[in-house]
This record gives sequence, structure tokens and C-alpha cells, in this order.
Amino acid sequence: MIDLKKYNQRLLAILGTLACLGLLILILIGLFDFISRRIRSNWTTKNDSGIVINQNQVIDTSVFSFSQEISILEPYQLDTAKPVFIIPIGQKDQTTKRIKVMTAGIGFSSSEVEEYYYSSFSGLYNNFVLIDYLRDIRKPIFSTKIALTEWAYMKIDETQLILFKGTNKDLNEDGRLNDDDFQSLFIFNVKTLDTKELSFDNQTVREFEPLKMTNKIYVRTGKDINLDKQFESRKEPTDLYFYDVATGESETLVPENIKKKIQEILNN
Repeated sequence: MIDLKKYNQRLLAILGTLACLGLLILILIGLFDFISRRIRSNWTTKNDSGIVINQNQVIDTSVFSFSQEISILEPYQLDTAKPVFIIPIGQKDQTTKRIKVMTAGIGFSSSEVEEYYYSSFSGLYNNFVLIDYLRDIRKPIFSTKIALTEWAYMKIDETQLILFKGTNKDLNEDGRLNDDDFQSLFIFNVKTLDTKELSFDNQTVREFEPLKMTNKIYVRTGKDINLDKQFESRKEPTDLYFYDVATGESETLVPENIKKKIQEILNN
């Protein structure tokens, strides 16, 4: 009887120890997850911070001094056979309270088939510089304040384009340019150095991709049907357009008469 009692006491002691160890492990796992989340949040690009257009709306300038300093990022060679480069420009917020680093190049994808090439990147940028040693060109692509969240290099035969998704209009009037404002697609021709803005009334550019093996780029937009200067992806529709690289023309990908017919079918 005494041996059984000692056995039960030892068993309870072992089970208690295991329970304490299990609880300790759970606490350590939770602590590790918390620290990891904080680290990730500190290093993740925060596009909602954006490019400041009105300091007084963003920070109390009577209390804090504020500026955004440009940060020169890694060059990208447009053609491996030629000394032609595009250099993204990021920024760092400077205040007496904090310093936030806006990084670039979060996402990347590429494809290449014969005379067709496409590479895309995402991040937060305020400008780009083209450096062409063959033509002795060193110039910023944008001459006004702008926030750019995606860019891509596209080559079809001899046509070289750099595509940018971004905005230069503070539509929601929060003092910043960022991806909360409606986005346009900016198309820069490397040869002619011309930039064309592709925008749509009461719509924001959501994404853009090439229609592979064609000279067209498709653009997906979100339609602000209630005109509140915001796009609600769960409630408001999207549309598709295409931009023709050869002609410079753009139009809806699905013709208006077909969309109207489908809408009538849905409403009946």
C-alpha cells in the first residue's frame, strides 16, 4: 500500500513537471511569434505612409520637424548587351520622433521568350532615373511629386517600355500620395523619352500585365460606382482594358456592346 502511494506521488510529480514544461514551451512559442510579428511589421514596406504632399495634414509641424530624404536604390540594367540602366528612388521619413525606411523590390517576376521580355517589381518609390551611357542621358523620369507602388520593364522587338503604377493626385486629401489614392498607369518609352498616363474616370488601376505573345498590355481597374473616391473590392466591380504598344491606343478589352448584353442577361 505504501509502495502504491509513493508510486502515485511520483506519477503526479512527473505529470506536474510535464505540464509545467508544456506551459513553458507554449509561452516561449507565443513570445517568439510576437517578436517575429513585430520584426516583420518593422521591415515591411508601409505604402499607407506614402509620399507626403501636405506636411500639416500628416504631422504637427509646430512640434516636430519633418522631411523626406531620397534614398538611391540598386540599378536595374534594361538590356544586358547595352549600358542602359533604370535606378529606383526610395525615401526615408525624417522626424524628431522616428525614422521609417521605405524599401523597394518586395516582389519580382519575369518572363522571356525570343524578342519578348518582361520583368516586374513592387515597393514604394518617388521617382526613377534613366542612365543611358550610349546616348549620354541622365534624367529623372518624373518631374512632379508622385508615389509609385509597382513598376515593370517590357521589351517587344525593338520597343522598350517602363510601366509604373502610381498616383500624383491626393484624391482622399489626407496629405499623402499612396495606394489609398486612385492609381494610374504611366508608360515611359525608353527610345523617345516620352511618358504617357493611362487613367480612367472614377476607376483605379488595380494591376497590369502583358498579354503574352502580343503587343498589348491588359489593365485591370476597380470601378468606384458610388463615387465616394474609394474602391470596395467586395462590393464594386472591376473592368479590363488594354494598351496597344504599337499604336499607343487603349480601349476596353471586352467591347461595350457585349458588356451591355451580359448586364441585361444578369438583370432579367
